[in-house]
Amino acid sequence: MANIKYYPEDELVQKVQSGEYGWLDYINHHSSEWQEEYTEFCNERNLVVNEESAEDFIEWKGELVETGE
Repeated sequence: MANIKYYPEDELVQKVQSGEYGWLDYINHHSSEWQEEYTEFCNERNLVVNEESAEDFIEWKGELVETGE
């Protein structure tokens, strides 16, 4: 992805809460690492890249944080 601007997490949360961004935008503007992880997440689970799988990815990331992985 060329010239994507990355934002701090607090700004991304505000953009999602205001409706400016969806979860896919959140991932794409979080970091290149998250973009790669999300692509791998979708490939491993045979998911289509869309808002629904992006939300699943965000939930999965949250679970990893909760379990300390």
